Amino acid sequence: MLCCAGNGAKSAGPTRDQSSPGTASHSRQLQQRPNVIIVLTDDQGFGDFSCHGNPILQTPALDKLHSESIRFSNFHVTPLCTPTRGQLMTGLDAMNNKASTVGRGLALMRRDIPTMPEIFKQNGYQTGIFGKWHLGDTYPDRPTDRGFQKAIWIKGWGIYSETEYDNDYYQTRYFDSLETRYSDKYCTDLWFDQAMDWMDKMSDENQPFFTYLSLNAPHGPFHAPKEDFDFYRGKVSDNKTASFFGMIRNIDQNMARLDDWLKKKNIQDNTLIFFMTDNGSAAGAKVYNAAMRGEKGSNYEGGHRVPCFIRWPNGNLGDARTVNYASQVQDILPTVIDLLPLEVDHGHRFDGESLKSILKAENKDLKDRMFVVQYAGLEQLQQKYFSAVVWNSWRLVGENELYDLSKDPGQKNNIASARPKVLKKMRDFYEGWWKKVLPGIGEYVPLVVGSKENPVTLSSDLWAGGSINSQWKVANGAGSPTGGVWHIHVEEPGQYRIELNRWPFHLQRQLTIAGPEQAVGGTDITPGKAFPIEFGCVALNNSRPVIMRASQGATKITIDITLPGGENQLQAWFNDKEGKAICGAYFLRMERID
Repeated sequence: MLCCAGNGAKSAGPTRDQSSPGTASHSRQLQQRPNVIIVLTDDQGFGDFSCHGNPILQTPALDKLHSESIRFSNFHVTPLCTPTRGQLMTGLDAMNNKASTVGRGLALMRRDIPTMPEIFKQNGYQTGIFGKWHLGDTYPDRPTDRGFQKAIWIKGWGIYSETEYDNDYYQTRYFDSLETRYSDKYCTDLWFDQAMDWMDKMSDENQPFFTYLSLNAPHGPFHAPKEDFDFYRGKVSDNKTASFFGMIRNIDQNMARLDDWLKKKNIQDNTLIFFMTDNGSAAGAKVYNAAMRGEKGSNYEGGHRVPCFIRWPNGNLGDARTVNYASQVQDILPTVIDLLPLEVDHGHRFDGESLKSILKAENKDLKDRMFVVQYAGLEQLQQKYFSAVVWNSWRLVGENELYDLSKDPGQKNNIASARPKVLKKMRDFYEGWWKKVLPGIGEYVPLVVGSKENPVTLSSDLWAGGSINSQWKVANGAGSPTGGVWHIHVEEPGQYRIELNRWPFHLQRQLTIAGPEQAVGGTDITPGKAFPIEFGCVALNNSRPVIMRASQGATKITIDITLPGGENQLQAWFNDKEGKAICGAYFLRMERID
């Protein structure tokens, strides 16, 4: 089993009732185990709460949770969503678990490490995800492959990602496990409804559950339910912010519904709930940013310091209070393992640490702690010091910017020259951390083809080095004329049928017609370019491309090739009648046919 040595987690010996499953004793023991709910919102920053001082936004349900929780005020994630989610699921740094940025071939977790739902499942819990996954859309990286028994989810980064042309915040297409479903509910309402329906069933069956409510709101494009948008229209200077705040208002109302449901089921006291957000604000910082510098994507404080509320009435955690201990999203998994406790395999190590002693100690004897916040896109893949080092209230941003947040929360005054010893200590820590992650920093987790999922569909979101991950980018023909490279692992060598498309396959749109002028319900209007596509091209491992002419009115181009087993690089694009490359094949369907 897994061990979190140094984190205080249980590593050996049974901790649960040893009665056989199905016995009354076993059922009672399961019922006594605490339920766990993690709610993660998308692009809501630290300042996007009225309990944190926002002068316009009203979040009464979240304020109530804040008042009842242990609140980590010095809690850090990464400045982008995928790496934060990978860190939450694994307890490992983004550069270590490999889901280090959004798309770019760097958004998949290593497959040799256990995930949070797998650990819960191994310990007798039922596991469910509701909403956004963003850690892989194909086998073996889907939520159902990584430990979730119930999965109500969407692909990509959200409803307006490249695969989702006909999707909508108000009428949502989603997956129930691997089956496509449709709903006429607003997406956030849908996730909460589905989660509560499933948890209701689990509770009635005396099954302890782990629920991951992973929202895609308030991520843009910013579309709130009309009544929530109207509530803020005129209170802020623009409709974008009004809708962003409206989406948060809808989240807050759903949090109130969740709390009421927990009380109705009489399981609130026995439910451990975490609420946090995945990065800094995407649209609210100009209204209020809690005196922080930076927002989503930034290595300054506003990009990665977010709220973390933890409530567990039966957990003997003491009174609700604010804790200023330096902590991070990698800490959540070892903390849960330690608190419940959960059994884990011997030998596994986390980059995060258990916060159990902090949760139990009521702010006493907070120890010294230092860690690195860093993610890696194409331009930062081997770039040192694209980072922030956190040491209590000290921040080292990059290599030469030093701030003391206890005196300068807005990070206005670089005091590196005045505090050389502090600067050296933090640089030395970073150098040691960088040395550990550097050996594998350029490695890709390849996409698997010719395996359990056959055919498999790949999209431009996972092009190595520069993804095209939105409807409007595809509609506008963005990216290199020869597309990008997919790193693939061919499970079974042999003959493969490869279908090239400019559009998601289910749309059955002709290759040569113009893209939509606007993403469905979206705010980003694009020209919707048409291209005179005449040929499809596929190149394997930088070899001479295989070329096939499109038929009249074609919705795809099909090419059969032989693929060797193991890791390969695949590239596909479209040419005009003169043989000139004009745009990448944003979607590729691969099927082993022999």
